[in-house]
Amino acid sequence: MNSTSETVNNSFATTLQDLIEYPSSGILSKVVVKDNNSQYSLLCLAAGTKIDEHTSTRNALVTVVEGTGNLNLEGKDIALAPGVIVFMAANAPHAVTAKENLAFTLALSEHLPAKKGVSQQTIDIVKSTAPVLKEHGQKITTRMYEIMFHAYPEVKSQFDMSAQTNGTQPARLANAVYSYAAHIDDLERLRSMVDKIAHRHVQTHVLPEQYPIVGECLLKAIKDVLGDAATAEVMTAWTEAYQALAEVFINREQEIYQTTKVADQN
Repeated sequence: MNSTSETVNNSFATTLQDLIEYPSSGILSKVVVKDNNSQYSLLCLAAGTKIDEHTSTRNALVTVVEGTGNLNLEGKDIALAPGVIVFMAANAPHAVTAKENLAFTLALSEHLPAKKGVSQQTIDIVKSTAPVLKEHGQKITTRMYEIMFHAYPEVKSQFDMSAQTNGTQPARLANAVYSYAAHIDDLERLRSMVDKIAHRHVQTHVLPEQYPIVGECLLKAIKDVLGDAATAEVMTAWTEAYQALAEVFINREQEIYQTTKVADQN
């Protein structure tokens, strides 16, 4: 679950302690301020919450406000306590555990220059999985939502649960995943689909730091459903492919957020 406090138009001041609000379980994320280049969020984790290992496409600075926990950054454990500051380079693997209610700020820097694209090997492998994704896609996406809602129950508020129950949401995602696999070497054909999904994400306040959660759960679901067919080579290719697609959505959604902000001001 998340909410937005401010977008940058003029200078302002706030008190972080006044913004801290712990959920009964999971994570509450509040965007304190953002502009075209950066985003400053407050994350409140209930005691015992774990964020599995993931990466971010942007440099990040973590500053602990209150509580204690552990940050595993590139295999090294860092004790989190009030006043601790940690810089995380883009794409550095990291995981967080809240020993008690834990609040910290997360400052994301400007986006790194977009990659030219995924490797040809990844393109070939991902395209080769298109037929099996067409056949088993909805089973994979249904499993993905099961994994995500169990591990990250706080994200449920951003989903239409009736669409989960009747299967339309998993079906839409399955079609999107299949389309990406089939046209990973020609993303221009997916422009209208990307734009439609990006607008839906903006309406439900999807944040850049939530993409690793979806990626983690999608990859686990692919492995669960495909079993031995999900070889290390296939999983490596899909990891690279997902990260590239996430960057496409993050950049498009940032454009929509800014366009919406300008429209509201006029």
